[in-house]
Amino acid sequence: MSALGDIVIVGGGVDAWTTAAVLARVTRGLATVTVVETATTPPGRMAALPVLRALHGRLGLGEDALAAAGALPCLALRFGDHLEPFGETGAAMDGVPFHAHWLRAGDGAPLSAWSLAAQAALRGRFAPRSADPRSPLSTLDHGLSLDGPRYAALLASTAEMAGARRITGAVERVERDGDRVAAIEVAGLRLSAELFVDATGEGVLIADEPWLDWSHWLPTGARLAESGLISRFAPAPLQAGRRARVVVGNVVAVGGAAAAIGAGDGGDLHLLQTAVSRLAALYPNSPAAAAEFNRLTEAATERARDMAILRWGLLAAPPPPLAWRLAQFESRGRVVTYDEETWPESAWVYAMLARGVIPRRWDPLAERLPLDQSRERLDRMRTMIAQAADGMPRADEKPHVIGMSPA
Repeated sequence: MSALGDIVIVGGGVDAWTTAAVLARVTRGLATVTVVETATTPPGRMAALPVLRALHGRLGLGEDALAAAGALPCLALRFGDHLEPFGETGAAMDGVPFHAHWLRAGDGAPLSAWSLAAQAALRGRFAPRSADPRSPLSTLDHGLSLDGPRYAALLASTAEMAGARRITGAVERVERDGDRVAAIEVAGLRLSAELFVDATGEGVLIADEPWLDWSHWLPTGARLAESGLISRFAPAPLQAGRRARVVVGNVVAVGGAAAAIGAGDGGDLHLLQTAVSRLAALYPNSPAAAAEFNRLTEAATERARDMAILRWGLLAAPPPPLAWRLAQFESRGRVVTYDEETWPESAWVYAMLARGVIPRRWDPLAERLPLDQSRERLDRMRTMIAQAADGMPRADEKPHVIGMSPA
């Protein structure tokens, strides 16, 4: 990689410092990364999906450092009376997805009865995932409940150790050259850069780019319900929607400046993570790279939007991709997946069932196995999962479930 120009990140909190930590490590020696800290993270906690742990590994953030910053493991999401666990649920039989056999068996038990993560969470127990595929613990996975300010401080420390520098103050002036930002003025300093990252939440540098409004599907946002792990959630300052483009000229918007879903289920933080990883891999300093960055971001954002609509939004006239998912699942339990998915197939199954979208029939291939044999296998599997959950250590913090309800 040839030498890069300077990078200036404007904003604060998790959005800005996640971006700075990744870019400072990736571009060390090739670019100067400066964070113009214009805001801090408000008090409260935020949900993170299991995949965020891969980013932590990339940044060298171990479990001890995260625990010291207030991170707690989380085995499941709760939506009202419905539980959506991480990790695996059941196991495919004869090449047919497990939920098809569960639908056919129809014994009345919730799907989560076949999830070790769900059963452990209900019992207040926790154990890390096992690398042994023969162990029931190999089916576990967990997300995180993060203390927003402490997590942002950990990311800031990581970024600064990698060479990022910090300037504190409001943006006093933005100097533009066409669709590019030539420089900004902060605390009497004029800062120019090859790339500006808008991590301000409200979009200070990219405010002229149209905001596509999704409030007709997501009219109120959602807040995290009172629970043992989550006490409050600060929603994105903008109404639900996204920028028409997140790369304009030499400005890239990330986090709340790029999109606002506000479901509090980890989707927003996952979009930030993927945007920053994309920024490191696809440096958008050419028209082709910028166009591809915008295309991938649009796809990822709309996948997260559709899950939020399914979980708590208005389904009367859903976006076409979600309408197709609903129709296919209702027809015979088929889960449609697209490029740039935020959520695994199991999450869509749980969300559909929780919203009352029940398949009219199941995959006919499930009927290759005689019904009595299918039920026997499901019973054995359920018993094994319950026994494994009973044998797990009691968790220090309970309930290891992130609760959500519409605001």
